[in-house]
Amino acid sequence: MAAKIIKLIAPNDLPLVGIRMEDGTACEFVYSYDKENLEGDLVFKNKGSANILNREGGNVFVDSEGNDWLASDIDEYDSILRN
Repeated sequence: MAAKIIKLIAPNDLPLVGIRMEDGTACEFVYSYDKENLEGDLVFKNKGSANILNREGGNVFVDSEGNDWLASDIDEYDSILRN
């Protein structure tokens, strides 16, 4: 079975549209999940030279309204079940 592209959802039920970069910008990403291997994969689009912001030990996701969410706040499996 091939991996399926999944739209990750923030705790406020908005779609996550990016990862916060150290320069304050947000980089778009695509998240895919392979149910057979139980593996998720996060691929960044046009990351450029900026580094990914790391806060409290994880990535910072950005929802469609520009709100920041710690990776620990995101329930990946809830998003998988919704798709």
